[in-house]
Amino acid sequence: MRKLFPILTVGFEGLLREVIEEWFAFNIPTVLPRDINYTLPEDSALALVGPRRAGKTYFMYWIARDLVNRGWPHRSIVYLDFEDVRLMGIRPSDFGSFIKVINEEAKAWNGKVVLLLDEVQNIHEWGRWVRTLLNRGRYLVVVSGSSSRLRASEVSTELRGRYIERLVLPFSFREFLRVRGFQTDYLRVPERHGELLSHLRDYVLNGALPEVVLKPELAGELVKAYRQTIVYRDIIDRYRIRDASFFETFLELVEDSFGKYVSITRLSNYFKSLGVRKSKRTLANYLRYLEESYYAILVRRFGFSRKASIQQPRKVFPIDTAYFRRKSMGSMMECAVAVELMRRGLAYSYFKNGDYEVDFVVETEPRELIQVTYASAMDEVDRRELRALLKARQALGSGKLRIISWDLEDEVEVEGLRVTITPLWMWLMNPST
Repeated sequence: MRKLFPILTVGFEGLLREVIEEWFAFNIPTVLPRDINYTLPEDSALALVGPRRAGKTYFMYWIARDLVNRGWPHRSIVYLDFEDVRLMGIRPSDFGSFIKVINEEAKAWNGKVVLLLDEVQNIHEWGRWVRTLLNRGRYLVVVSGSSSRLRASEVSTELRGRYIERLVLPFSFREFLRVRGFQTDYLRVPERHGELLSHLRDYVLNGALPEVVLKPELAGELVKAYRQTIVYRDIIDRYRIRDASFFETFLELVEDSFGKYVSITRLSNYFKSLGVRKSKRTLANYLRYLEESYYAILVRRFGFSRKASIQQPRKVFPIDTAYFRRKSMGSMMECAVAVELMRRGLAYSYFKNGDYEVDFVVETEPRELIQVTYASAMDEVDRRELRALLKARQALGSGKLRIISWDLEDEVEVEGLRVTITPLWMWLMNPST
């Protein structure tokens, strides 16, 4: 039987047009402003990197809303999620059609169109794609993607220096308080101060992954799901680890060591004692994978030579305290400080000399030596921590001395050197403290 009407197939241009028009009809959600400064350079891309579920997509939404609030028309900003099934299989040969539809649908403002490209790694040869867009001089480009396939090192390789990187981490303490609706004034009033410390305890013990903070009743399930996705998609699949069972065992050992030292030699000897042989290079690679996937922070030992530092054990923290297995308040406070130092873009290490250890040496000038302690009164501060600061200061020759406490603010002089004692909440809320 003859059909009266032909069946029409929608090609790439039609699907792209459909996706863009949906975005224009979409009310950009009101999202929490992040304490992340951004700029849209004309000849480089803005690359958002960071751990899974830290809020990179919502930061793109925030950029879009911020631009609209500053006068940019909605139609001059195009958000595209390349996880959308309609955009799967996009190829370099589609670039001409892509440009044509963008300029048909979007309305340039001051000669510019903003392109927010999420999950950009799903475009084959995405680096060339973005560089070609930048070469045209008409597009301001923001890119982001899955930490399993868009690491900071790959951004550098693909964009060849034509990018500005912004690290998107779980909520800072200031952002956490903002989500909770807590006003940061009159903090010396006893009731207000008590509430502040209650929020701080929640922040340190339960972490700051955005969805976990917003849905605390689902915290356990969400954290478990995030971990599984990181392990299997961001690491095992990404790095093609064949012995997944062994990697899980390795990971459990590392997780049990969060807040402590991890030595490749000790790990190798431990597995040998079980009759399992893995090369030190393999174990070192596994540890690097945890760092590159933004699951763990590896703090190296301070050394005056790079070689001596590399050979020393690393102190390991999770990227968020939600992944901590132990509930030792001191170790979890240390983790919160490590993540915050990372957020501030500072270079840091730990110092160890014999029995004396300093938790963090901030190497970015001005140098600072930091001890972290769960203390609320001066008599709770371990004298060994003060002694370690003095030993490190003597060895390094310079550096401000600081103790980050739970809720003690003071200043003491020890052997002619001033030690500033700052409450954790104050240090987290005031980067210039």
